[in-house]
Amino acid sequence: MSVAALVPSLAVALVPSLALAQPAPAPGTGAAPGPGAAPAPGTGGAPAPAPAGDKTDAKQLMASGLKLFAAKDYLGALAVFKEAYDRFPSSKILLNIGTTLKALGRDAEAANTYQRFLDAADADQAKKGAVEKELVELDAKLATVEIKASLADAELQIGDEQPHPASELTKYRVAPGKVIVHVHKTHFQPYEKTLDLVAGQTTSLSVDLVAAPETTPVAPNGAGTPTMNGLTAVAPPAAPRSKFGAIAVAHIDFKYKGGAGVVGATMQLATGLQAEAAAILGPSSGAYIGARYALLTGSVHPMLAAGVPLFVSSGARIGVRGAGGIQYDLTPHLALVGEVGVEHVFNPQANIAGTLFIPAIGALGRL
Repeated sequence: MSVAALVPSLAVALVPSLALAQPAPAPGTGAAPGPGAAPAPGTGGAPAPAPAGDKTDAKQLMASGLKLFAAKDYLGALAVFKEAYDRFPSSKILLNIGTTLKALGRDAEAANTYQRFLDAADADQAKKGAVEKELVELDAKLATVEIKASLADAELQIGDEQPHPASELTKYRVAPGKVIVHVHKTHFQPYEKTLDLVAGQTTSLSVDLVAAPETTPVAPNGAGTPTMNGLTAVAPPAAPRSKFGAIAVAHIDFKYKGGAGVVGATMQLATGLQAEAAAILGPSSGAYIGARYALLTGSVHPMLAAGVPLFVSSGARIGVRGAGGIQYDLTPHLALVGEVGVEHVFNPQANIAGTLFIPAIGALGRL
């Protein structure tokens, strides 16, 4: 039985060996760079062959990855296949990476990896048909973005993924919904656009970067006199935000003249959607698990929040909360929130109403 047969939903089988495989050409000669690899200047000629030791190491890693895949340790197999590709960038390894991502349910990443295989100069022609068929199935539930940047060496970032060269892929697959596209290049004005993507549809975006205006030359010592070499001060592009953050919100009970603080951590799950896990601090302590969703983009936008409070007040209590409000982004890392909400406790304390109007006000932070 083949390793791929262990996962019947995978149409593209794992490549068991690197026999006869050659490394993909370096960036600039028609193939995509390996994960995390910096683009090398194109020479127009054939790339230097990878050292024999690198290929041997990659073959050993491939064998380890296949065993992990067979044992259904897909995360372990993925890490090993990626390391093998770093050692020996063959498109055959891209097939294993893509198929493992598919097994993990990371369809957009799998589709983008399959596209890198199809774009690679060393792609196995005999396997292209199966890969193209798999992409047709994935494209039915993913949104596709075709981005043409005026400068191929510009950095492209879609949503919260890591930035990469705009020339790395001809098509990008992402989960349907709202996504923000960022394009950066030194000495050019940054580009940003929000797209509302639909599953099974392709959206084309043409990006024409505009040169940034020159700034007044400044002296290295900060004295304000121009330098002799005419260097200008250019601010680097802002680093992408982390998915993790913090929340500190006060819930106010007007009816019983009380309240509680909700303090904890957040994690962005998708564009505009974040999960929250926090402690309830006050006369009745406990825990709160919830989520909030930004309905629109912009520094001031409406949002919805929902969650489940669990607390102790003359016994364990559990409830549900729903709220709507406004979020004001002071900076990319700090926002203020105000909510109008209702909480319902399923097992309220005696002489305490089960449903209460509970507004909230506080702050959100992102690393």
